[in-house]
Amino acid sequence: MRSLPAVLAIVVAVAACGGGGSEPDAHITQIDARTGCEPATALPTEYRPIAEVSTGLVNVTNNAGTWSGTIDATAGGLSMAADNPYIYVDLTTGTKVAVDDLAEYSDMTWDIALKRSSLRSNGGDSGPGGRSISIAAGDSLDQISAPPTIGYTTDDFATDTCAFIGIPGGEPMSAFGEWYSYDDATHIVTPKAEMYVIARPDGSHTVFRVATYYGDAAMPMRGAYYQVEWKDL
Repeated sequence: MRSLPAVLAIVVAVAACGGGGSEPDAHITQIDARTGCEPATALPTEYRPIAEVSTGLVNVTNNAGTWSGTIDATAGGLSMAADNPYIYVDLTTGTKVAVDDLAEYSDMTWDIALKRSSLRSNGGDSGPGGRSISIAAGDSLDQISAPPTIGYTTDDFATDTCAFIGIPGGEPMSAFGEWYSYDDATHIVTPKAEMYVIARPDGSHTVFRVATYYGDAAMPMRGAYYQVEWKDL
């Protein structure tokens, strides 16, 4: 089996040749010739690894232990998203982690990654960080005072034979699950009344919530400009 960096380089090179055009899975021929699966190679073109650090910003503040603010996961806008990377966030420090979609596969520090309506966590098929998530119903961080003891899953967007697994909107399947509702008539993305408890290998936990997908006060309908909040448990 080739090393992950080598395989990712193939994915980036082959996908780039397609220019985000009409063959979103052109790199699948590289996967079929291999034994086993490096999960990143299963990602379709619109979510393929991009060797650039996101230009988006994390703008949050901490008030009595609760972080709140915005994460810019607009990724160049809807039409440019396929050629722009995820933004990676360390929830313990409330900061952006300056890694690209290739370096993230060897980075332990980031907790979550966002790109348009795709949410991922640093575990399972998405990264080496060992994060897992348990989903709890509710719309207020105060509703959770202790981490759940069950229900934790990790990102899982590739089968053993490198077939892609997506949620109904086409995003890679992650531990966040199908985290939003989509209105076909208005094209509005609405977060479900859910909170996400992120567990780390060191035993720490953070409960994370998406308040709205449209958090840019200056452009109220600008999608993927997340208003979020979280706290450690």
